[in-house]
Amino acid sequence: MTTTEKARIAAEIKAFGNTDFSDSPELSDEQLKQLKPSHYRNMANYKPVKKTVNVRLDADVIEWLQSAGKGYQTRMNAILREAMEKAV
Repeated sequence: MTTTEKARIAAEIKAFGNTDFSDSPELSDEQLKQLKPSHYRNMANYKPVKKTVNVRLDADVIEWLQSAGKGYQTRMNAILREAMEKAV
């Protein structure tokens, strides 16, 4: 990172710290629960980066996923994503 980039980032942080939020409405607990990371706002254009991993799963779990036909890895990802979103 160059000195110029560091200076720009420092200026942005300082400017944000000086921002007046007094006219911003306070969010209710329900509204806060509905907030999602910005990459979820437009799911039509959202394409997550895929990463190859090795994982050891119980044989019966794999058989169950594969029993529905092709696309078991996609189903596994959807199940994990749903669990992740519920945990947030």
